[in-house]
Amino acid sequence: MHWLNFLGQPVLGELGGAAGLRTRLHSPTTTVQELEGERAVVTLGPRPEAGDLLLGQRLPEYRELAQVLEPWLEPFDPDFLFCTRHADDEAELRRWWRRFLD
Repeated sequence: MHWLNFLGQPVLGELGGAAGLRTRLHSPTTTVQELEGERAVVTLGPRPEAGDLLLGQRLPEYRELAQVLEPWLEPFDPDFLFCTRHADDEAELRRWWRRFLD
């Protein structure tokens, strides 16, 4: 997930359009803005956040959107970065890929 997330068809349609997506997102800082051409942009707060698990910053807005969009997320591809040469690297990258879901 990113601070700004642009959605279009078919995903947005399967979520019930921008209005349907709005009903699934409850964070007070998340906005869903309709765009032309059956598209929408989801903004997760007033500015990008990095989060810090040690400080308890778990980015709940990002987690909420990730859970809503999970059926449409790309599966983890261990070759998406060249640094997956070792099994430990692959496990770490897999955790990072699913950081808002697990």
